[in-house]
Amino acid sequence: METTYAEPLPLLLLGRQVRDVVKSFPNCRFSLRAGKNSFHTYADHIGFFRFMGGRRGREPGEAWGSNRYIPIESFDIGEIQAAAKGGAVGEIMDAEASRLAIVLSQQDSGALFDVIQYTIREIIRNSAEHSRGTQISLMAQYWPAKGLAEIVITDDGVGIPYNIYENEYVECSTAREALKFALLPGVSGVSRQERAQQDEFWGNSGFGLYVTSRLCSENGGFRIISADQGLTLVGATQVEHDWSFRGTCVQLRLNVRDAIAMKDAIPRLVEEGETKRASLISRYPIQASAASKMLASQYRKL
Repeated sequence: METTYAEPLPLLLLGRQVRDVVKSFPNCRFSLRAGKNSFHTYADHIGFFRFMGGRRGREPGEAWGSNRYIPIESFDIGEIQAAAKGGAVGEIMDAEASRLAIVLSQQDSGALFDVIQYTIREIIRNSAEHSRGTQISLMAQYWPAKGLAEIVITDDGVGIPYNIYENEYVECSTAREALKFALLPGVSGVSRQERAQQDEFWGNSGFGLYVTSRLCSENGGFRIISADQGLTLVGATQVEHDWSFRGTCVQLRLNVRDAIAMKDAIPRLVEEGETKRASLISRYPIQASAASKMLASQYRKL
């Protein structure tokens, strides 16, 4: 079967899986064969084959983007942390998110720019600050006829479940429970001791995944994949599924025609999150049932 079309999520997932296999068997020889149709030309341009470990096409980050897509870009987490010089990693990721949002929205201000910049920033910040991985990769696509934008971000870290297992606020034993905990307000951030020492503006409060998941699920769709579990939120529905992925992958889908409404919703979601967090922390440590009940109040499980 010949591939003629692919969206960001399957491209990044497949690329990462193939690259991981190649790295796991350094003594094996792998060959890449690709044709010359329009998909292969596109894949060459966006850096897909190099990303998966092949030797053809552009490198990730080498291609230019447009108002229709952001080619595959990869960020070295070690370099980001070194550039921060012990300061706020969030400030560096904020600048990167602004650059990417300008490409996709074709503007450097306004509601559409703000929403795209916010969603990208919050996810890549989490990867840079918490994943304990080496690389963040990103790709985005915009379909004007649908008024829909998709942003996919992956990292090769230890995965959300392992971070949640170590979280002092919760009692958690499975990867599926961990993903649900990660989407609660104020839960997925750093420890209380670390928060007390953080930069006042760029401190990690654990609200990024909560607000982003709510914003996208209400205006398109949100999917998070980590370790052997995945969770998809669309509208008022929640779908749980089994996966196999080393690290974390987040898919953000946004109806950009509602950009003003989405921007206005962010402060509301933060305020709602503050109220819910206060209720959750009062029952410290939080039980898995609390996470399930809170998600159930927002999404219908399928």
